Amino acid sequence: MFVLFDRTPHRHAKLIERLAMMRPMTSLIERELLPATGDIVELRENWIRMWVDKGHAVSFDGGRITAFRGICDRGRPMWLVRRSDKRHGYHSLHADPVDAVEEAQAAWDARRAGRKRWDEVERFAADLLRGRERLTVTIEDAYDSALCGPGIEAFLRRIGLGRVRRVSGRVAALMMKLEPQVGFVILVAMDRAAAAEGGAAQEGLAVAD
Repeated sequence: MFVLFDRTPHRHAKLIERLAMMRPMTSLIERELLPATGDIVELRENWIRMWVDKGHAVSFDGGRITAFRGICDRGRPMWLVRRSDKRHGYHSLHADPVDAVEEAQAAWDARRAGRKRWDEVERFAADLLRGRERLTVTIEDAYDSALCGPGIEAFLRRIGLGRVRRVSGRVAALMMKLEPQVGFVILVAMDRAAAAEGGAAQEGLAVAD
């Protein structure tokens, strides 16, 4: 479940100390000693580098879902929500683990629905690459998708688009080649564009009447 890196650069020691101080029901001395216990591990998942406290966890649904407290390399506390039947977890910035799990559940439901339309997404992405379709994909589409916010931001920073608010559909399709999960963002943009087109058509009919 956890990918452990034995060597943690000194510059990240403060982050680990901050994470240790978040653990409840422990004394100050116990928190200060926590980094040496092996309970805090480094993870790299969904383009996010973070440290997770395995001993600071909240379980739900009979242990099927667990939220682990963590902190990313940019100093933002977050919950890593894992489900026993899924390989990757969901990163949530909510302070409350209950809210984090609810957000993760909603995202997993959206992903399941999106997977049912994946053939449609892949065909549309191929048409975008060939210039047969046009689309504008916005950062709002990304946040409205089944992906986690921290993962979206980390991916965009990694490819040098951290400050970009919108891209063409062709660029989004190229990004999907690098990270297939971008397909969920394209799906949101597709539906948004279709809804806008349908609304414009209805408005035109109303004017004609």
